[in-house]
Amino acid sequence: MTLKICERCTAVFDGHKWYDDPEKHRALARRGAARVALCPGDERLEKRRVDGVVHLSGGFLRGHKEEAVNLIHNISEKHRHRNVAARLFEVKDADGGITVETTEVTLAEKIGKEFEKAFSGDLNISWLQGADFVRVKWRRD
Repeated sequence: MTLKICERCTAVFDGHKWYDDPEKHRALARRGAARVALCPGDERLEKRRVDGVVHLSGGFLRGHKEEAVNLIHNISEKHRHRNVAARLFEVKDADGGITVETTEVTLAEKIGKEFEKAFSGDLNISWLQGADFVRVKWRRD
């Protein structure tokens, strides 16, 4: 079995799959018991691979921008524990709203669905046919 640890985060590869485990990562690094590599999430960040774009807009965001950004980061952290490939590539102010680029389609979808669940509004999810790419739009005025 080939154990690996990510050189940039706390992901560990057990020979079958990557998962987030800070304690095991520290122990393996301390003992030098694992090969150092990039996990799928950090590899996607390195290659600048964006598989999802979320655009959040509407008047509601003006008064709730900090809350919205915190929700984005919380969703990302929770999702990353289930899938180390799912990362936020960039979160930026754009066109009076917030644009979020993700390295994984399910994270982009999850952000849109969680915004709809938390704040209502209108959600639209569009898959690019024949590709692993999703565009998510959420709006609340």
